[in-house]
Amino acid sequence: MNQYKVEAPVRSYSGESVGVQFTRGTGFVNDATKEGRAAIEYFRRQGYALLPVDEEDGEAVPAPTGPASPEDAMTNLGHGSAPSVGLGIGVPDQQPPVTVATAPEYDPSKYNQDDVLAYLDSLTNKDSDSDAEFNRVIAAERDGKKRKAILARGEQTKEDQK
Repeated sequence: MNQYKVEAPVRSYSGESVGVQFTRGTGFVNDATKEGRAAIEYFRRQGYALLPVDEEDGEAVPAPTGPASPEDAMTNLGHGSAPSVGLGIGVPDQQPPVTVATAPEYDPSKYNQDDVLAYLDSLTNKDSDSDAEFNRVIAAERDGKKRKAILARGEQTKEDQK
């Protein structure tokens, strides 16, 4: 039987998580039971520090394969505001706002001429956003590589719009 000291990512947490009682972010678990082994695996997956407890003096000793230091293991790795979020315990009432990642702007200088022309063709005659993107790419080309075929496509589209 091995005893482990468990350090929660949220150091102020007091309560029960996966059957282990925590006080100020610290709890103890052993691997003598199936539940204890399951809790240990859960804590490992969620970024908790697990330190084996020395049988002789009851002190936690650093694990050779664990984090570099207990402080490194204390970093909340984005697993919620309480150590037992995975079980639905301690889930915050308000969810954090969702941030929508925007695609980086198309940079014509990073593509060959044929790719840029194909991209411009995909934007033609769709909507005002597509028209604005078309004009932005043509302007970027005019300020950058100045490839004649691409600039001619921009002039051709201007003529078609008249």
